[in-house]
Amino acid sequence: MKATIRVREFKKNIASYLDLRVRIFDHQLSGTQANARDLALFTRYLYEQRIRKITGETLLDFVKHLREKRANSAGAINRKIASIRSYIRYLRFCQIDGADKFPIESLSRARQPYAGPVQTLEPEEMPRLFKSIDTHSVLGVRDYVLLSLLYRLGLRIGEALGIQLEDIDFDKQLLHVHGKGRRERTLPLVSDIPELLENWILVRQKLSGANSQSALFISKKGHALSARTAQENFQKIIVKAGPFSMKKITPHSLRHAFASHAIEGDADLIVLKAVMGHASTKSTELYLHPSMRILRKAVNDHVASDILGDLVAEKIVVLRVHQARPVRAA
Repeated sequence: MKATIRVREFKKNIASYLDLRVRIFDHQLSGTQANARDLALFTRYLYEQRIRKITGETLLDFVKHLREKRANSAGAINRKIASIRSYIRYLRFCQIDGADKFPIESLSRARQPYAGPVQTLEPEEMPRLFKSIDTHSVLGVRDYVLLSLLYRLGLRIGEALGIQLEDIDFDKQLLHVHGKGRRERTLPLVSDIPELLENWILVRQKLSGANSQSALFISKKGHALSARTAQENFQKIIVKAGPFSMKKITPHSLRHAFASHAIEGDADLIVLKAVMGHASTKSTELYLHPSMRILRKAVNDHVASDILGDLVAEKIVVLRVHQARPVRAA
């Protein structure tokens, strides 16, 4: 007999599960909200397909639906399955009929097809990007400092926008960062960063409501700058400064460039992991992609270049260029 869970039982326990995660187990609200969206999507799928009992085949069909109908990436699919898996484990604990034998652990993770080498911005492209920002305006100074923190300290956009004035210690030249997954870290304010921050804090006073707002980066109306506004402003800068070697550039591309350029400068992987706020070096390694300059140097410096170059010079290999014959007019 197949292991099944009644859709009615599945749906009616979702609210208590989500409440338990936040109120008792102190999970992050953002993560719980993502779980809620995933479970809502699955229950809507069940309703649309008129499914009354959930089986293993139901989940396989749902994964197929996510891939083919919604064009979800492997990461998005795996997150949704993880939400369902966690919830079914909760149903087991609550002794809901069918949950104890439901084969949720047997469902394989989705794999993402290889998309080719991941690109990163080249070091020589960075000055052009920053020079295109209008630093003669208040909002231009704000955007310049914001993007500087992404590239100079490898911050996520959410981390930079989450900085409060009290997180900056100018005496010790330290910055406290509220990281992903409630991981906190403290970074040194190196080089010209303290001067940039001090200048922005002075210029910031020209914006309405600046004195009553503790967020470092604020909008022209005096509210904490939203990620959406920051991203829209960034795209305007990219269009103005382009073209670049990459087609799609986001604020996260600056964090990516920070990591790649740091490794090219012989930065230690363990130190880089701490700076970027990763729980594991595996996460750090995902950002490490050599620039085209480094790739070209590696190929040119290889011994094969000298060996084959000598053969060509000795005319062992003859290179001829054949001129195409002109096409005669009819």
